[in-house]
Amino acid sequence: MYLFMFLLLPLVLAVWCFYKKDSHLIPVIFIGAVVAVLVCGFKAFFLYSHRIIPYSFQSNVMYLLIRQTLLPVILVYGLFFVWSKDKVSYKVEAFFPLLISFYMLYLPYTIISTSEGIYTTFSLLVKPVLFVVMIFSLALSAKHIEQTVINKKIVFTAIWILISIVSVIVPSLIEGMYILDMSYILILLLSAVYSAALPVLYLLSRFGVLTVK
Repeated sequence: MYLFMFLLLPLVLAVWCFYKKDSHLIPVIFIGAVVAVLVCGFKAFFLYSHRIIPYSFQSNVMYLLIRQTLLPVILVYGLFFVWSKDKVSYKVEAFFPLLISFYMLYLPYTIISTSEGIYTTFSLLVKPVLFVVMIFSLALSAKHIEQTVINKKIVFTAIWILISIVSVIVPSLIEGMYILDMSYILILLLSAVYSAALPVLYLLSRFGVLTVK
């Protein structure tokens, strides 16, 4: 199970690189990995990883959302978007390799450095899958937000923004349920629905249902 946690995201990145065959995005992968090393190093030396878990669904979800999903995504990609002098189309294309290379180091660190549930199937198997789905969903949303903004399709833009917000929030909601020891069957079911929604969104976008075509 440890191998799955460590290898899933790097393997996904390797398959994506093989499929894309775009050397222009290699620096983005390097940037994501370096940022992850710096962030993990900072947390290891200056922050205390152990946390007393409150019996509050809302508190746990907000903690996970800020520390593991929303804040890293906004900071890593936001800073890259502002810092990069490339075209917007390149920045949007760089979303997936940047985030996947960041999380392939940052996610295992957050799992191992915390004391809660390190030996469970959720942390080692389900959680990595949720984050892969989240990154794919956000990358897909970013692509279509750009297209709909360019074509001034406000309704479609709003739909994809809503999809991206849901994509970020759901992993934290599911893990919040897990932390409070809610029904594991329900957690697995919601995880499966969340994961299955990605190919559905992709197919809908391919057939022009949620796009400007």
